Amino acid sequence: MTRNIVLFCLAVICGVAGWIFFTDSAPKKLQPPAVAPVAVTVAEVVQRELPISISTVGRTEAKVSVAVKSRLDGQVVEVDFAEGQAVKKGQLLMRFDSAVLDAQRRQAEGVLARDEAQLTRIKADYQRNLALVKQGFISQSGLSQSAADFHAAEANLRADRASLDNAQLQLSYTRITAPINGVAGALMLPVGGAAKFNDTTLLVINQIQPIYISYSLPESQLAQLKQAMRKADVAVRATVAGISQPLLGKLTFVDNTVDPSSGSITVKAEFSNADRALTPGQFAQVELEVGRLANALVVPKEAIESGVQGPYAYVVSKDMTVAIRQLSLGAETANFRVVNSGLVAGEQVVMTGQAGLRNNAKVTISATPSVSLSQP
Repeated sequence: MTRNIVLFCLAVICGVAGWIFFTDSAPKKLQPPAVAPVAVTVAEVVQRELPISISTVGRTEAKVSVAVKSRLDGQVVEVDFAEGQAVKKGQLLMRFDSAVLDAQRRQAEGVLARDEAQLTRIKADYQRNLALVKQGFISQSGLSQSAADFHAAEANLRADRASLDNAQLQLSYTRITAPINGVAGALMLPVGGAAKFNDTTLLVINQIQPIYISYSLPESQLAQLKQAMRKADVAVRATVAGISQPLLGKLTFVDNTVDPSSGSITVKAEFSNADRALTPGQFAQVELEVGRLANALVVPKEAIESGVQGPYAYVVSKDMTVAIRQLSLGAETANFRVVNSGLVAGEQVVMTGQAGLRNNAKVTISATPSVSLSQP
């Protein structure tokens, strides 16, 4: 009996020891590591008046561009302008060799003087014959011949004057003057160069005060643009590389045809360019204000994300967690988007850092937004 009791105790002791051994050696369940908050920047949802604008890219172009060409065959003997210089209409730019044309002008003057003298003589004969025919000293046919000679001399004189006018006109073409106010381009025919009539371009003059910025808009925005033009002048703001301040102008031209190949229409805005800061051919970022929305709920475009269920934004709660909020969006402008539903004024939305977020994720606000929503 005692032996059985001892064996039983040994068995119990072994069982307890085995249980403890296997319990301690079993793998323990690991706790997930704590997730660090995501650093984000936020912007407050505000309600205010919002300008509605259209943004696009355009290119500057001269209001008027004239390729100055020779109006005769001739050789350049003098250049009277500096490349890149501002020139006035009528200012002398170049002179051609005028020796031959000057000789032709003097010849025409001589012919005119000779025929004027002949006309004076023939006119006196005609007037004398008028008196003689009344006295019967000459016949009527003689008077008719005298009258014909007189009228022929008058016609010759008119032809002589036309020849002189033409000679003077051709001589004037040897002086190349500026046809418009503008800026002279590069000289394309130096002194000694030979020009051909209406073929050789001597230089190009661009009128850049004022200057145009030309750009294309999709036809879907044409109705909105025309509606704005009917109300008032459409203000245009242009940003050009290298110029610190935006330039202000106004819409002055909408083409009369939509390009069927691209579905766009050409539009031009005029800028005073008083300081000649703009040069034809530059690129410009253009923004047209076509209306305003009152009491619009506004967020930066950076806060809007796109998902399977449509646009959404991350809204920051008071406990510094974020929640995904599905949005219904309205009009957009250069930096902002109107929210029709899904947000409330005063809420904070995430602008940067969305890539590391999920629903209910913890966040820390690392900076203030770089875009102000309180100003139009």
